[in-house]
Amino acid sequence: MNEHALEVLEFPQVIDILAGFATSGLGQRQVRSLLPQNDLAEVARRLAETTELKLLLMPEQDLPIGGLHDLSFILQELDKGVDVLLIEQILEVADTLRAARRVSGYLRGVEASHPHVAGMAEGIHLFDELEERIDITFNENGGIKSSASSRLKTARNEIQTLRGRIRGKLSTLMRSPAVAPHLQDTGIREHDGRPTLAVRATAGSRVAGAQRARSDSGGTVFIEPEGVRKMGDELSAAINKEMEETVRILREITALIAEEATQLTTTMAAMAHVDMTFAKVRMSRTFAMEPAKLNDKGLIGLQAARHPLLLDLERREGIDEVVPIDVKLGDDFHTLIITGPNTGGKTVALKTIGLLTLMAMSGMHVPAEAGSTLPVLHDVWADIGDEQSIEQSLSTFSSHLTQIGQILQGADRNSLVLLDELGGGTDPVEGAALARAILEHLHRNGVRTAVTTHISELKTLGYTLPGVENASIEFDVETLKPTHKVLIGTAGSSNALALARRLGLPEAVIALAETHRQGDESADLLNELQAARVRTLADREQAQAAGEEAQRQREETRRVLEETQAQLELAKVSNGQAAYATLREVRQQIENLRREDPSKRSLLLALGAVEAVIEKELERAPDVKVRQSPRVGDRVLVRSLGQVGVLNEVNTRTSRAVVDMGAAPVTVALGEVEAA
Repeated sequence: MNEHALEVLEFPQVIDILAGFATSGLGQRQVRSLLPQNDLAEVARRLAETTELKLLLMPEQDLPIGGLHDLSFILQELDKGVDVLLIEQILEVADTLRAARRVSGYLRGVEASHPHVAGMAEGIHLFDELEERIDITFNENGGIKSSASSRLKTARNEIQTLRGRIRGKLSTLMRSPAVAPHLQDTGIREHDGRPTLAVRATAGSRVAGAQRARSDSGGTVFIEPEGVRKMGDELSAAINKEMEETVRILREITALIAEEATQLTTTMAAMAHVDMTFAKVRMSRTFAMEPAKLNDKGLIGLQAARHPLLLDLERREGIDEVVPIDVKLGDDFHTLIITGPNTGGKTVALKTIGLLTLMAMSGMHVPAEAGSTLPVLHDVWADIGDEQSIEQSLSTFSSHLTQIGQILQGADRNSLVLLDELGGGTDPVEGAALARAILEHLHRNGVRTAVTTHISELKTLGYTLPGVENASIEFDVETLKPTHKVLIGTAGSSNALALARRLGLPEAVIALAETHRQGDESADLLNELQAARVRTLADREQAQAAGEEAQRQREETRRVLEETQAQLELAKVSNGQAAYATLREVRQQIENLRREDPSKRSLLLALGAVEAVIEKELERAPDVKVRQSPRVGDRVLVRSLGQVGVLNEVNTRTSRAVVDMGAAPVTVALGEVEAA
């Protein structure tokens, strides 16, 4: 990735912000090594890890990663042959082993629902035996337990016994007339493992014993009385035994750690990656960021995008709310020319495009609305800001040309090029000609390009050259302030005359300036082109609205026809059923007559014949279930699946229907759907 572009787009500053969200020095070191990648599959994997972990930890949960340490120095020491680690170092190893175990269990437990998150645990090894050995050796305060070994326990018991005997002997001596008058205080202290009494320096020679130390002021000497010297020798020997056993234990644990050095290195790498991913999640939460839809077609489609460094300033220093921008590039046009007033936000817009692209290529979420699209490119090039080099004796213009020359040689259709104030810093006519040539060269080679400029001649390309589009930064003339909104399809103006009038320049001067501007044929042409474009866009929008209305009316007509047909079918069936109902009623009346007056034989015979005919007709009567066309929102039966769902969508043109079956929507033939 082009280092100059990373620098001028302020990607290192974004990395600094991200590092602040890491929970450990190990994670911070990993974050500072993060660079954009140009492999779509790799970038998609990293982005999926961030997204899945954020979803897993919703809404504000933390990963159980506390206690993680950077063990790089310790592993380097072991590699050099160090055989005894400090207690603090061993405890750092223990903390890290526990953190790795917790994180591994947490991540592996969600493999079914969050496979990319679970995949991050693949490099994390577990060290149960080593972790247990350290736990049974050290207490919660970091000291070695007496139970760590029998020899250590014996030595400490001996030390405790000797100290008790010495304390009793010294207490007796401190009460004796030969010692008591010369004491500075009644405390008992150890110096280099030897028991001593605090004696006034002026009386040091009057107390029999060996001087072991002197106070900083020189007014007190610490004397080991002759009466406890033998016990002092025994105490020193016991303390030495304790120290030797302690070193032996530390050496033994150090050897165990050294045996696991390779797997510890692998685990550290995996944990560093986990901590970095968690940092991405925490940053995403803080700045309301979303994952971009990645593509390898060079398509940029940002919705409500905000510059991350401005968001950080807003968070830390309370600056005004960051204005979001909508910007696109690479679809129906791949060259964008942004114009507008100074301090209007052109450069911020340019940097936002580049910086969010770099963030997405680094597997980070971006401060933009969900659904925003960003490309994975081979490279990003940028020439932004004051490039003056005093060391190389280059002017600002020369520095820009040097950088642009490298861009023209290296950029291709898989690159994004961002150029700020193209053609500025030199003679306006020559600068305009050079800027146009540079822009046409990049455009001809299919390079995704976005530039800012004040040169009016470049705006004409947005109206005359296919694949080139103008954009502007909206400016409020009343308040003399830019709104910072990017307007795609509209060429901008510097608004210099409006600004001059509001700031009180003489009206005569402004009128003269307007007269000069009226004679500017290129400005007139731009105004005409802009007006024509506005009319064309209005006509296009009107035609599109008319087409949509016509389509809506066609759909409504089709729906009415279908309902009418259904009603006709219902009427046919209903009429037939009414006829059969009449026959049933006649049959019932015949049966009643037969029961009431069975003597009228002839009548009964005639009615019996009629009844036979009616019975024959009724046997053919269909058992009809009237079906009405189901509507969106109705519960329906999909006959081919034998399942009931909710009708979400009906497309009569394709005779297809979308039914929500609970787990997921299913598209089926419209004829397979009936009311449930």
